[in-house]
Amino acid sequence: MLSEEKHSWAWVARRVAVASLVACLSGYVLMDYIASPGLRMGAIGALAYSSPEALDAGLRWIKARAEREVEKVSKPKPKPNGKAKRSKRK
Repeated sequence: MLSEEKHSWAWVARRVAVASLVACLSGYVLMDYIASPGLRMGAIGALAYSSPEALDAGLRWIKARAEREVEKVSKPKPKPNGKAKRSKRK
């Protein structure tokens, strides 16, 4: 959000929403596993920071996979020959 690149509000909102959701869920999950509050907050922060990047990578993978599938389907299939033509003997 602080970079010089132009980003849409939807892009920023998606990243903030994903980071918030991951932070909330990881906070509940890590509450029982990490006793130290500082270490728990550090782990939650690291998970929330990396989650938008993981989401973007996942979306790129899904888009590439979908494009490959569309490419497979859109290629014309060769027609089966059926019976072979006999050549004329001279």
